[in-house]
Amino acid sequence: MTDTITIKLDNLTVQLPESHVIVSKEEYLHLQEEASQGRYMTLAQVLDMLQVSRPWLLDNILYKPAIRSQIDIDYNKTGFVKYPQNKGGKYLFLASKTKAFFEQHFSELLKET
Repeated sequence: MTDTITIKLDNLTVQLPESHVIVSKEEYLHLQEEASQGRYMTLAQVLDMLQVSRPWLLDNILYKPAIRSQIDIDYNKTGFVKYPQNKGGKYLFLASKTKAFFEQHFSELLKET
């Protein structure tokens, strides 16, 4: 990492503030992905990330049998959603897999709505 860039335009030097760094796009994307590894999200955080309503997420994703069989940890050992055990209970989502799922299945999830 560097904190100074020299551009050969009249020897212009740009000094970055101590609060900033320059990283490659590849490293930035890797850091973003790594930040969600091993972290959990709540239902509210998933709703905020997707910008959809709770009823939409429940009806179109979480309670569709074909999708639930893929994502529910009680039905699939590679799942990433812990469904509540009782009404009013909490959902937990493994952040990295949740983000990847919605990135990979975006168009097919929205086709049915």
